[in-house]
Amino acid sequence: MKKNLDIIKLLEGIGIVLLHFVLVYLLQIPFLLFTENIYIVTLIPYFLTMIFFIYIYRKELKNDIKDFKKNYKKILLTTLKYWIIGFAIMFVSAIIINKIPIKDVLNQEENAKMLKVYPIIEILIACLIAPVTEEIVFRVSFKKFTKNKWIYAFTTGLIFGFVHVLSSLLTYKTPLMLIYLIPYGALGVVFGLAYSKTDNIYGTMIFHALHNTISILELLLIGGILL
Repeated sequence: MKKNLDIIKLLEGIGIVLLHFVLVYLLQIPFLLFTENIYIVTLIPYFLTMIFFIYIYRKELKNDIKDFKKNYKKILLTTLKYWIIGFAIMFVSAIIINKIPIKDVLNQEENAKMLKVYPIIEILIACLIAPVTEEIVFRVSFKKFTKNKWIYAFTTGLIFGFVHVLSSLLTYKTPLMLIYLIPYGALGVVFGLAYSKTDNIYGTMIFHALHNTISILELLLIGGILL
C-alpha cells in the first residue's frame, strides 16, 4: 500500500516556493548593475522566473495543454464552480475583517501603490505573470505529495495564503495579520480542489488571472486610482 503522504515531495514543493522568491531577487541583480529603469529591473526578472518554471514543468504543462484542448469546457466549468465558492468566501470574510480595527493587508496596499505609479508593471505581473507562475509553484509542484485532495488543497492553500500575508506579518509584527489567511487561503484551497478534480492546471491559471484582473479593476475604479 502506498503512503498517503510523501514528506520528501512536500519539502520539494516548499523548496520550489522558496526558489521562486530567491530567483526573482537574484535575477534583479545583473539588471540593477546596468540600469535603473524600473520596467527592466522589475518585469524581466519576473518574466524570466515564469519561463524558468515553465521549462522545469514543461512535461506536465505539455500534457495538460493536450488535455485542455479536448476537455476545456468541462475543465473551465468545474474550475468556475470552485472559484465562485472561493470568491464568495473571500468577499464575506473581507467584509467581516474590515470591521476589525487592524491595518489593511500590506499586499493589497502595495498592489494599489504599484498600480498607481507603475500601472503597466502591476497589470502585467498581476494579470499574466503571477497567475502562470503561482499556479505552477503552488499547485503543480505539490501535486505528488499526497493523493488526498483535502490534505493537498488545504496544505497548498495555507502556504499560498501565508506567502501573501507574510509581508504584513513582517511589517506590522502582529499575529493579527494571520486573519488574512482566511481570504487568501480560501482562494488557494479552492484552486487546489479544482486542480485535483480536473487534473489540469490551465483551468486554475485562467481563473487566477481572471480573479487578479477583477482585483485590478476594483482598485482602478472603486479604489479611486482612475476616478
